[in-house]
Amino acid sequence: MNGGHFLWAGGNKAGKTSDTGASHRSLTRRQLLGWGAGVSVASLLAACAPQDGPATPTVADFEPSLEPPENLEQRDITIGFVPITCASPIVNAAALHIYEQYGLNVTLRRYTGWAESWIAFVAGELDATQMLAPMPLAIHHNFADGQRDIRLPYVTNINGNGISVAQHLQGDVEGPEDFAGLRLGLPFDYSVHNLLARDYLASGGLDPQNDVDLRIMRPADMVTALAVGQIDAFCLPDQFCQRAVAEGAGFIHALTKDLWQEHPCCSFAVADDFATNNPNTYTALLRAIGDSALFIDDGHNRAQTAELMAQPAYLGLPEPVLTAVLTGEFPDGTGQEHAVPDRIGFQPYPHESYGVWMLDSMQRWGLTGDSTFTSGAEYSAAVRDVFDPESAGQVLDQLGGQTQERTTETVLGETFDPQNPAEWSSANEQ
Repeated sequence: MNGGHFLWAGGNKAGKTSDTGASHRSLTRRQLLGWGAGVSVASLLAACAPQDGPATPTVADFEPSLEPPENLEQRDITIGFVPITCASPIVNAAALHIYEQYGLNVTLRRYTGWAESWIAFVAGELDATQMLAPMPLAIHHNFADGQRDIRLPYVTNINGNGISVAQHLQGDVEGPEDFAGLRLGLPFDYSVHNLLARDYLASGGLDPQNDVDLRIMRPADMVTALAVGQIDAFCLPDQFCQRAVAEGAGFIHALTKDLWQEHPCCSFAVADDFATNNPNTYTALLRAIGDSALFIDDGHNRAQTAELMAQPAYLGLPEPVLTAVLTGEFPDGTGQEHAVPDRIGFQPYPHESYGVWMLDSMQRWGLTGDSTFTSGAEYSAAVRDVFDPESAGQVLDQLGGQTQERTTETVLGETFDPQNPAEWSSANEQ
């Protein structure tokens, strides 16, 4: 395949659920290893397997917007991803041969869950990877076992997630208070899904840790789990919400964009030593993925991108599901049709306000290990240790992306001030 090689990596296909309380404790090495058993062996086996090339892309030949940097220190790069719509900028850069045009030879490794990718990254098997947005903060600051210095130059997507509920509960679940006693699937402790869902439940007067059965599961397992009654609802990327509708398993209760407009979801993270030792290669990588992200962010390219990404060599998802997510034209499982152009977006700038909100929320729910943050300055310093807006801004300014820092966020109708995060926490305490 030109522009990127694809390898499967993963372990046990069976999803594991946590007990009710496990989702608010810091992850231990045993938990990570349990969820990602066999990842290294699977990676090696996949690397030896023959790879079939994809069909000819249906999107017009891509013309790069910028020149590739000179004197690349390293051309061969291994990047991890999970096959969800949030990975589109990373995968699309291979599908449209964008990496090649910036002088890079990228191998993409596909993982089935977030624990596997965490382990692979910390073990040094990946130079860079897609991650849930809170993961780089957790890994860099050693909130859970498995530390590696890391940079987060991009969020790979904004919005693009939802809360879906089992079809048989239609009419019974209309607001956050109605989730009392239900089993809610979540993809990972260190995910905006987990953090934002908790705030949503708390807004209905619930204690998320005691009134709702929160279950950490592999995302790919949750539509089936919803259909067979193992869980009652989930908060996941929109492809799973749309699949649940397509399969008659559930309905879309809420889009997370309506809880927090333009919230981060996934991120593109790079090993700090890789970026330090290969500054020109790092720049080329940011140019390639930034170019890819802004191409997809253009509404005129969404339907064609869905067609290309649906191929087995890329995301391998049903084209109607991808089209519904990327174009924002979709049924919600209740008989209603919607047109929401900003259902998912691909503006990749890493706003500091994103990081401070995530860090504050992780601390609120006991996910920062032995670390404690009090003042806004302490939060900002911890975020700046990881986020790399300078490198991102240099590229995105040239590409025409959005780079103006957001000074506040509006979450569940209330203002979050990153200079005073404690005010948010105290106002939303249960």
